[in-house]
Amino acid sequence: MNDDTRTSRPLNVGYLVVGLVFLGIAGAWALRTSEVVDTAQVQWLIPAVLVGAGVIGLVAFGAKSLNRRGGTAYDDPAPEPDLYDPYDDHTEPTTRLEGDDR
Repeated sequence: MNDDTRTSRPLNVGYLVVGLVFLGIAGAWALRTSEVVDTAQVQWLIPAVLVGAGVIGLVAFGAKSLNRRGGTAYDDPAPEPDLYDPYDDHTEPTTRLEGDDR
């Protein structure tokens, strides 16, 4: 794979955490179904999955913010100008109705 064809995408921490929670709950279900763990052990396994996903999310969020401050290649490009402003009321009406004498 050529390095110039690779594109880097910014890290979406929310997707990462939700994916980890999903995989953790599916893993806990698989362990319980295959009788590797019993019901009493699942009571601490699910909260451990949630806490672990939260910690990984916090670490990823911190790494992402440090990456932005450091001026690396992952910085966002210059923001695009806002072409449509739904609250812009400084425009002139473009059409007039018959009998409108304003």
